[in-house]
Amino acid sequence: MAPGAMSTAAAQSIAGAKPVSYWLDDPAKPDALPALTGDEHTDLLVIGGGYSGLWTALIAKERDPDRDVVLIEGHEVGWAASGRNGGFCAASLTHGLANGVERWPDDIAKLEELGERNLDAIEAAVARYGIDCEFERTGEIDVA
Repeated sequence: MAPGAMSTAAAQSIAGAKPVSYWLDDPAKPDALPALTGDEHTDLLVIGGGYSGLWTALIAKERDPDRDVVLIEGHEVGWAASGRNGGFCAASLTHGLANGVERWPDDIAKLEELGERNLDAIEAAVARYGIDCEFERTGEIDVA
């Protein structure tokens, strides 16, 4: 068999597989809203329905509930990197302490503090809105 080739049995075993993120493959997931057409007027337009965009829209509405906020997403909310994660939240903003110390030695203490505050805010939002995501603060292990 050529390198990279798949056996017939292996190919048959995945024939019905869908290239969908585990987190987005939910039969109870609501249908997408229709695409926007025409003009839209808003106080704040958020582009992108990943974690950053959703968090931005949420915080904007919490700070000013009367603000008209519109979020647009080119594909599907949570479709890209935000929907293809390992299913965990960590406080690190630097992809690990060693990486942060190497790249931003003068800022690492502040980055660690901001990471903890960010994770605290995520946990608080999950509780405040009753988001059923089985959120647990269990810690983490770094493996060599």
